[in-house]
Amino acid sequence: MEEQQHRNALPQGFLLNEYKIDSVLGKPGGFGITYLAMDTHLEQWVAIKEYLPSDFALRESSSNSVHVQSTSYQDSFNWGLNCFIDEARVLAKFKHKAIVRVLRYFEANSTAYMVMEYEEGQSLAEYLKQKRILTEEELLSLINPLLEGLMEIHSVNLLHRDIKPDNIYIREDNTTVLLDFGSARYAVGQKSRTVTSIVTPGYAPLEQYDNEGISQGPWTDIYGLGAVMYQAISGNTPPAATRRVMKDPMNPAIKIGNGKYKENLLEAIDWALQLNEEDRPQTVDQWRDKMFSPTAPSTFYPSKEKLFIWNTVSWVSNIVLCLTIGVLLYENHGLNQESKQTITQIQKIEIELQSKQKSLDRAYSDYKWAKAILEKIQKFDPEVAKELTGFEEGKKYYELIGVKVHDVLNVREFPGHLNKKVTEIPAAEKCIEFSGHYRLLKSQIWVKVKYNSREGWVNSTYLVENAKCFEDKNIE
Repeated sequence: MEEQQHRNALPQGFLLNEYKIDSVLGKPGGFGITYLAMDTHLEQWVAIKEYLPSDFALRESSSNSVHVQSTSYQDSFNWGLNCFIDEARVLAKFKHKAIVRVLRYFEANSTAYMVMEYEEGQSLAEYLKQKRILTEEELLSLINPLLEGLMEIHSVNLLHRDIKPDNIYIREDNTTVLLDFGSARYAVGQKSRTVTSIVTPGYAPLEQYDNEGISQGPWTDIYGLGAVMYQAISGNTPPAATRRVMKDPMNPAIKIGNGKYKENLLEAIDWALQLNEEDRPQTVDQWRDKMFSPTAPSTFYPSKEKLFIWNTVSWVSNIVLCLTIGVLLYENHGLNQESKQTITQIQKIEIELQSKQKSLDRAYSDYKWAKAILEKIQKFDPEVAKELTGFEEGKKYYELIGVKVHDVLNVREFPGHLNKKVTEIPAAEKCIEFSGHYRLLKSQIWVKVKYNSREGWVNSTYLVENAKCFEDKNIE
């Protein structure tokens, strides 16, 4: 990692407990400084992250203690400090190779420190500067361990919140690890309302620009990792989410990587980069299933891709043939009446081709949309999909997923987030009765459920079938 000096950094040779500071690792961020240090007891290198939000805190040169620039910042500083310590406690419990290993934390110099294993290698940002674009094999070998690491993180309701190439490290053995979690940084931003300091444009989804953070979840990290993958196949950082709201300038991955990467991988990247968090994968497991699913021809809409290719080839061939005839006529007889008619015919064919291609593009777009809807329905409940062929629904029960432990799922009077709330379901609820009705609303599936004698609609994203509950109800 690049070594740099920082005016707030501890001096070289400073003894921090049993750790002797050697240098600053990387570029000191706005919320902390990471040092390379020697553990004088165990005689091994470690990385130490210091909590030091430079927007409103400084180091006293005489004592090396950290203090706020004004008492008005004290609450924000303390809030972030507590979150930094909480994050260290949680990370210290992980033993996963894709998650940075936290050895301990301690408080000193009126701030806190997180001691981590020191990894030899380079950041993905540095690697992409050299390679620019990765092959599918390279990309998946780097990403797959990170997917497993994120699943571990999300299982304890922790989010990374700052996934980007700078925070993905490639060890010397080519394995990857997630660094620099953003929970403390996000907490300070919430408290101080400095939104721009807690997001990285291009990698931060739209919900991270909201200080309240109500709609953040695994899908937030999925967007960040999807943006990293997009950069790895395109060579460019995606446009900031705020730029994509009105008129999205971003070319989809399915277009950029066509013919170079598997279709399901490109579709997974585009799925992760949906602006609306409800349109993204809700869990890493769900996203990974899509990413690594075998590509197979669909029977839902027969061979539209082949139809598009054959039509395009046919019309291009016609144009080439007509151009050849036109050139020969021009060379042999000059621009006579016959050659003028030929050129006119070519122009008509070009116009017809453009019209055909637009029509095929629309049809293919409709096919992709319909295919996605069917996949979504089948993932929620395969039996619901059978209703399309006259299947008679039976009673089923569901439990909640993706709802935080102390949170609730709102039940609406009608499908849609803005409709009147009729009741709410605790996150721990395991037996929610399905009333046999569902509706598609803006490519989302809303399901009618019964809970505590009240009926209403919930987004199927938060439901998963619980067969055991059905058995228990029958036994009763």
